[in-house]
This record gives sequence, structure tokens and C-alpha cells, in this order.
Amino acid sequence: IVGGIEEVRVVEAGRELYVADSYLGGRVMVFDLDTFAFKRGWGAHGKPLSEISTNDADHVYTPGGPPPKDYVGHLTLAVSNDGLVYAADRRADRVDVTTKEGKLVREFMISPTTPSDRGAAGGVAFSADKDQKYLIISDMANSHVWFLNRADGKVLGNFGTMGDQGGLFYGLHMVEVDSRNYIYTGEVFAGERIQRFVPSDSARGKLLEQLSALP
Repeated sequence: IVGGIEEVRVVEAGRELYVADSYLGGRVMVFDLDTFAFKRGWGAHGKPLSEISTNDADHVYTPGGPPPKDYVGHLTLAVSNDGLVYAADRRADRVDVTTKEGKLVREFMISPTTPSDRGAAGGVAFSADKDQKYLIISDMANSHVWFLNRADGKVLGNFGTMGDQGGLFYGLHMVEVDSRNYIYTGEVFAGERIQRFVPSDSARGKLLEQLSALP
């Protein structure tokens, strides 16, 4: 039973469907891709589904404080090439990294003093290189796209600020990356648009920089 699906990811290896379900603050649910039969699932830190608290107080995050034992809300996810599941608990400003079986590998925070009504850890994507060296996170509260070192979660930089002009964000919700490392962002609220960003060192990026320098 699901109660608030936020995202679905298909993993061809193993023919599995990974679902981010925001019921009870958030759960990772895995289904068979061909039959849709439920296979397994877990909560924060890889907690068994049966142990997720139904007490609202256990799903509250105090900005700057320790991460709660259960997910707070608005869970999104992505699965890396090396078989790790990255589940972003937006309202707790954190990302849990687990195996496909739900065993916790690591957890890291993103802008941990961000108020929990919207939160900093939104959509999850990876850079296009084979090793997926960089983790890319959309941040609705701060209107940023964050770049992190995937190996340890260290923040390397970000771009973006709030606004409704091209290149700015108003309701930044999701992020994705294509094979050329072009970044696509989706906005809700007043934004309600998709934007595309290209690497500054790409041919298109260099051309755009030249054009922007013209009088």
C-alpha cells in the first residue's frame, strides 16, 4: 500500500521499480518491474517498514539539530550505477545512502539550518560520467542547485538564486542530468517551468558566454 508517491525510478538490472512514497514521512518501496509485486522497503537509516513510527513527533526536524530517526517528509530518490540508493529527505535537509537492500552506507546533510517547511534536500541526480562522481541536488528553500562529491557528500558548490527571470528559480522542485551533463530543472508554484543549463566549458556554454559579452 502506498500513500503519497513522489518519484519512481526504473532499475533494469534486476528488473526493479524503486518508489519514493511520502506516507509516514517517507519510505523507499521496491516492486518487481514486470509483475508490480512488492519486494521490500525501508525507512530512514534503512529501518524496517514495521518499525517506522506513527507518532508525528518522531517525524520532526529542528534545523541545525541531529537528523530524526524517521523521515520527515517529501522523499525523492535515485539509484546510482554502482547500486546505491540515494534518498533525499527534503524537510530534514539530508540524504541517506543505502544499498539496494536498504543497508545504510552513509548519511549527509545539505544546508542543515534550512527551515523544515520546505527543506534543502530535493530532487536527486548524478553527473553523466561513468563513475557518477558528482551528486546534484535541487533545493527549493534556498533556490540552489547543489554539487556534492558523491563519495563523501562534501558540498563542492552551487548555483542559482530566487527569481522569475531565466536562470533564476521560483519553486525549484526537481533536477535531472542528461548524457552531455546538461542540467534540467523543474519548478512549481509561480515558476511552473523547465529550464536547461549547460556546462560553461562545453561548446554551447562557451558560445553563450561569448554572446553575453557582446555590447
